[in-house]
Amino acid sequence: MTEKQIYNCHTHIFTHRHVPNRYLSLMGMPLIPVLRHRFLRRRLPRYLQMVIFWSRSDFLNRVAAFYHAAMFDRQEDCYCELASFYPPKTRFVVLPMDLAYMGAGTPLVNIDRQHEELAALAKVFPEIIPFAHIDPRRPDALRRLRTLVEEHGFKGVKIYPPLGYDPNDRVLMTEIYPYMVRNGLPLMSHCSQGGVATKDEAAESARLRTHPDRYRHVMDRFPLLRVCLGHFGGIRQWTLYFDDPTKRELTWQARIRSLIKEEGYTNLYTDISYTVFHFQDNVPLLKIFLEDPDLAPRILFGSDYYMAYNERFSEKRLSIDLRAALGERLFWKIANDNPRRYLGIDE
Repeated sequence: MTEKQIYNCHTHIFTHRHVPNRYLSLMGMPLIPVLRHRFLRRRLPRYLQMVIFWSRSDFLNRVAAFYHAAMFDRQEDCYCELASFYPPKTRFVVLPMDLAYMGAGTPLVNIDRQHEELAALAKVFPEIIPFAHIDPRRPDALRRLRTLVEEHGFKGVKIYPPLGYDPNDRVLMTEIYPYMVRNGLPLMSHCSQGGVATKDEAAESARLRTHPDRYRHVMDRFPLLRVCLGHFGGIRQWTLYFDDPTKRELTWQARIRSLIKEEGYTNLYTDISYTVFHFQDNVPLLKIFLEDPDLAPRILFGSDYYMAYNERFSEKRLSIDLRAALGERLFWKIANDNPRRYLGIDE
């Protein structure tokens, strides 16, 4: 019998070259050029770890995650570190990021080149499952996607609505999603209140675009489209679920569970990336959710490497401790059975 493979359905290996200078700012000062400086690369880790140990600040975690990425100049180096944390032949869904339209400047390396680098890497490391980041505001979005899928073997699409567009965007609805359905490509979308957002827009606007209910129209129009709402609502929403019983059923985590259970949304999934790094808080509740026969087939394992790199619970321990906490049956459901179905991989 062939040994089962772990599928990590949510990872990133883009580097500082793919990030605009004002991706992170402090009091109006761009931090990225500072963090790129090789002098700081040797000295910053000690101070970052001291601050982050006592903080759950999304901003500080992004600073720390960027710092770690800045240690690498190539996606290959970043990927090799990620792979070293897992058993041989573990497979990784790698999600690029197109940050050119967030109003923070122009990345050193554009998304086309980032995709090309990833395509070349996937030929060397067959464990990589490359997704294309499609921003519908880019000219010829469909042509770009077709090239990546038909010439370079990309297996899915990533969108990131907080960067300034709606999951119901006209280009997505009339061009991208129909092509994805015809070709059996799954969709991965950011679905938490954390992460990055466009610089010239109110946080509330980004939040509204990212809300789980924004995907109803997408799923109603394209019932065969396999959709994963990444992060299961996000850490803030899981914390609110515990801390405020009056808002429990209004949390994004609860909304995603409700959508999964609704008739007609049989191709809706969610993943536990980043959220699972608050291990002691969230894994017991996750285990309860996985005993629900309606939810259990729709939850995917993902870590959000490297965006969770500096969390107190390390990537290297995550899959082992999660496997021990959930037990073999539930672990392999989220780490193999469900991902294969989401990705459309035949037995």
